[in-house]
Amino acid sequence: MVRNRPATWLVCLALSALIMADGCAKPTTVPNSDPAAAPATAPVQTPVATPPVPPAPVKARILAVGDLNPHVPIVEAAQTGEKQWDFTPLFAHVRPWLEGADFIIGDLETTFVKDYPFSGYPSFNSPSVFVRDLKAVGFDAVTNANNHALDYDGPGLIETANAIDAYGMPHTGTARTAEEREKTLVLDVAPGLKMALLSYTYATNGIPLPQPFMVNMLDPDLIRSDVRRARQQPGVDLVAVAYHFGDEYAREPNEEQEKFVTLALEAGADMILGDHVHVLQRMEVRQVKDEFGRDRKRAVAFCMGNFVSAQEGLHRQESYMMAIDVKKENGETTIEQVSFVPTFMHRYTVNGQKRFRTVVVEKAIKEYEAGKDPLITAADYALLKEAWADITAHVAGSPEVNILHADSPVSLSGAK
Repeated sequence: MVRNRPATWLVCLALSALIMADGCAKPTTVPNSDPAAAPATAPVQTPVATPPVPPAPVKARILAVGDLNPHVPIVEAAQTGEKQWDFTPLFAHVRPWLEGADFIIGDLETTFVKDYPFSGYPSFNSPSVFVRDLKAVGFDAVTNANNHALDYDGPGLIETANAIDAYGMPHTGTARTAEEREKTLVLDVAPGLKMALLSYTYATNGIPLPQPFMVNMLDPDLIRSDVRRARQQPGVDLVAVAYHFGDEYAREPNEEQEKFVTLALEAGADMILGDHVHVLQRMEVRQVKDEFGRDRKRAVAFCMGNFVSAQEGLHRQESYMMAIDVKKENGETTIEQVSFVPTFMHRYTVNGQKRFRTVVVEKAIKEYEAGKDPLITAADYALLKEAWADITAHVAGSPEVNILHADSPVSLSGAK
């Protein structure tokens, strides 16, 4: 019995080792068949969209000029043959400025009626090719609500509008039908920049309107309504209002002019283009909050003078080109700078014949001093120096208004 004890001890030792080994072994993982207990799958990563690149800012220079009135002496000077005229030499000296602007507006103060002779005051009438030549030198639109719009009554107004259309020149201020009056003239100033243009006059020289829609008058309710509608037109960035108003030959605006300027700006206009008085009145930059909540700079010209005219005398031969530099960025369009270029209606003689041209005063003075312009006499030079002193002292009605000295004006948008 004693000899069998070692064997028993060995068996017990072996069993103990097996038990210990089993206790130290890693547990076996059994897959869980319950789907609810399965580990969650990783979320799908959504690609982050690249934000769109905002469009580049759009910059443009809008140029406005005063009365365009080819009086009979100008018509005679422009005649090149039987029933043929060339008015482009009128603009040769200022043409670099016209071609450098992105958009040009003029106040057309005449009519084009074939069955009547060409005439001046009191009933203006001119060759319609004047419009052809305006377009040729760079004009983009004209306003024609003025006191001479009905010089030849309703038929004359219609014939004039038809003649302007024939040369493809946009115009506003008169209407042939009620439907035409209700249309807002919207113009492409530069790629991506649109402007609405409106025009109104104080009177029609006592000639009653054949139809109430034919000429836009200085009616407060009408102007407010038109400006509001223009401001809400799809795509319109700027609203310009041209006024034919004021006391003739008065160098300061009257109360009515002040009232209608304020009215249009508060209704949503960005710029006021004033004409009629045949002499210069001041320019201003105003900060105005309109009824749309837009608190921004506005450009105002009370009267830009006679850009084309045969009237004589220092003040009646003076004018200025109003330059409004604008920028559109992130959907907002603002006026960046308001400037003016002093100009003068130069009368001269070639081979005994009267001639006319609009000159840039600063350029003409420098060309005379350099001996580069034989058309300018010593008397002309003295008059130009006087005009320069007068215009530069009189026109800037607020500190933000600058004189534009550019020797080679260029398009701000690069499109023209």
